[in-house]
Amino acid sequence: MRPGFLLVSSLALLPSLAQASPYAHLHALQGPAGVTSPGTPGTTTTTTTTTTTPAPTPATDPSLRPTSSKAPPSKDLVDQPAPEPQPVVTPPAPPPEEPLAPAPPPPNTWTRHGFGIRGGITVIPTFVARGAVQSLTNALCRGNSIPSGALGDKLTRVDGCNFYIGGEYIYRHSEHFDIVPAIAYHRVKTPDGLWLDNDEKDKTTGKPNLGAADYTQVNFSHVALQVDFIGRGNLIKTREFAWQLGGGGGIGLGIITGGGFQKTPLGTPGSPGGLTCNSVDDFSDFTKCTPHYQGPDDGDNGGPSPPHGTLSLDTGDPTSNSGRFAKCTAGSCLGSDLDALGRKKGINLPVIPIINVLVTTRFLIKDTFGINITGGWQTGFYFGGGLQYFFGNK
Repeated sequence: MRPGFLLVSSLALLPSLAQASPYAHLHALQGPAGVTSPGTPGTTTTTTTTTTTPAPTPATDPSLRPTSSKAPPSKDLVDQPAPEPQPVVTPPAPPPEEPLAPAPPPPNTWTRHGFGIRGGITVIPTFVARGAVQSLTNALCRGNSIPSGALGDKLTRVDGCNFYIGGEYIYRHSEHFDIVPAIAYHRVKTPDGLWLDNDEKDKTTGKPNLGAADYTQVNFSHVALQVDFIGRGNLIKTREFAWQLGGGGGIGLGIITGGGFQKTPLGTPGSPGGLTCNSVDDFSDFTKCTPHYQGPDDGDNGGPSPPHGTLSLDTGDPTSNSGRFAKCTAGSCLGSDLDALGRKKGINLPVIPIINVLVTTRFLIKDTFGINITGGWQTGFYFGGGLQYFFGNK
């Protein structure tokens, strides 16, 4: 009995199982209810008609609606022509880079202000007066040795050395132009001597008229106040050193501190000690050719004979020093005796004009220290140098 019961139960449950199967549901969509499919030969098929709920349509079943992943309609799948290849665009070559310009050189700078000291020697050339005299003296910075040749022509005495020394302020108007106010002392003096004019000669013999000579003193020492204007160019220039060459000129005034030009007549050649004065060569020794009183004429002493006791050689004996000689050594005579004999001043100006012409070279170290070498003409040829210190903003 039990196998039969199981068979009956299975047959009773078949409709429900069929409805629950998805394949049955799909089969219902394809054919009308109650239609039986032909059975397999030799197999009897029992069809049970049941009432089923209509299957949902795509419009009502969200699960059957097309989604974004649905394939496009076939009309959209028509083969499209292949796109034309895009032209290859070659970008233009960048313009060549312009070379960088070199950095401009730093501007020229210079220290504008400076102070300095200057000094040197001065030589008055003999040729300045040689054409007007038969004898003269000079200071040539060579002791008492008379040079030979043209340099010593007509010189009877040589002694001493002229020089200058002073201070200066330098205003550098530009790198190449200086304005230099300066003050300096200039010694311009010749040794005392017997100067004889060129026209004082015997008309018969042509020999020098020695008695017409004058005991001559020349001393134009002065204090110079001047301004020099100097242009300079660089021969060598680095950041640390400069070698400059230039020249220029200056003007100013000299305040005379010496005696100027003075002369005392020699008179008839002779001496108080009996030494003879026979030639121009003897003019170098004043103990041989000694000034004395000649006469009252202007060409002579220009006045009466000095009273007894006014000359250094006068003694208590009224007959002493009858020739009225001045007291002299070989190189000079006493000034008070010369005044008693009528010493006269020739050129005796309180001031003299100064004209300076110069050439110069300067070594400049770090634009701070300068070594200056200068030569030129100012009341005579001069040659010297100086030290300079520059300061202030560049």
